[in-house]
Amino acid sequence: MKIIHKLRTRLIIMFFIVTLIPALITGIYAIQVSSKSLRAQALTTQIAQAGTLANNITSFLSAVKGDLLFLRQSPLMMDYLKLHGIGNFLNQATPDELAESDLEYKTSQDVQPALEQKRQDLEREFLAFSRNRRIYYQIRYLDETGQEIVRIDSSGLRSWIVNSDKLQNKSDRYYFKETMRLSSNRLFVSPLDLNRERGEIELPHKPVIRYAVNLYDDYNYKAGIMIMNIDANQFLKALDDVRLVTQDGYFAHHPDLQKRWGSPNDLDTSYNLEKEYSELAKYIRGINDTISTDALTLFHLRFSVPGSTDDWILIVQRESDKILKSVREFRMTFIVIIIFAVLAAFIVALLFSRKITGPIEHLTYIADAISKGELIDNPVEVKDKSEIGQLAQAFERMRISMVISFQKLRKKSRT
Repeated sequence: MKIIHKLRTRLIIMFFIVTLIPALITGIYAIQVSSKSLRAQALTTQIAQAGTLANNITSFLSAVKGDLLFLRQSPLMMDYLKLHGIGNFLNQATPDELAESDLEYKTSQDVQPALEQKRQDLEREFLAFSRNRRIYYQIRYLDETGQEIVRIDSSGLRSWIVNSDKLQNKSDRYYFKETMRLSSNRLFVSPLDLNRERGEIELPHKPVIRYAVNLYDDYNYKAGIMIMNIDANQFLKALDDVRLVTQDGYFAHHPDLQKRWGSPNDLDTSYNLEKEYSELAKYIRGINDTISTDALTLFHLRFSVPGSTDDWILIVQRESDKILKSVREFRMTFIVIIIFAVLAAFIVALLFSRKITGPIEHLTYIADAISKGELIDNPVEVKDKSEIGQLAQAFERMRISMVISFQKLRKKSRT
């Protein structure tokens, strides 16, 4: 019986080995492959997300550039600039130049009513444009002295004309000075920063980027600038948890509101790229690449601001733990499957081994009994068509032969 029990144990162990080893090898391989695949998929997603966001921003700002050039060349603007140039000419012309000119206006005062009418036409055109586009905080025309001539303000939901008595002189502002120094076909693009009114940062914060271009009259003299203050929230709000680093290394967008606008010109918190990433900052400022550490995985993409020489950087960051969350879930699922597989294998192995060894145990018992002269008249019955059944039939034939032999011996002994 001990031999039989050992056989049963061996059968169970062999069944375990045959079942578990392939499962373990497959599971370990699947975990390794899935880990690499999920990480690669996460990186691909990050790269695609950064590329899409960068394209959206550049497309948005390219459209702004087109809007600015469109208004610069509109018929109403050209008419206003023509009259503006005539007024300046009449102010500065000598009597001989006035005599030679065929202008219908004789003095600059004669031009003012028509110029004012054109200015009002410009106001209405800018207002209609602002209401239609809804992406500009301000659309303005400043003359060559920096005085606001036309100004349209907008809250995003409503646009309005700023009355003449509230128009300001902006000759001391950096955007006016820098735009006036540019050649005719060049655009001025300001840094992305928080809007200020009368020197103070507006509340709630209004992130803006300004596009400006020079204007010229019919005498090819600079007649001021046209400038648009763009509502940067129009593209910043789409970034969600993606970081946007401006040309000076500060965050224009960050998942943590306290870490935005840290430059001296804004909130002056000094929080910048170097404080966020320390040793990784120099790599982020380099070529586009993926950086992976035990704690995080990030992809950084540098792209050019349309109309400007500045570059911004988008950073798509994910925690490594979150990226591998699916791997951990797969591992737990695999462990549960293995546990159930072990239990199922044990039950199947037990039943299978019992099916094999049960008849052998029975035959062993019969053979042992027959050898002792017991149960010799009991037929060997094992319902099995396999080799075990054939062995049982052989035992039955042996039993019958032994019975016949015993009968012959009895007859001889009687005679």
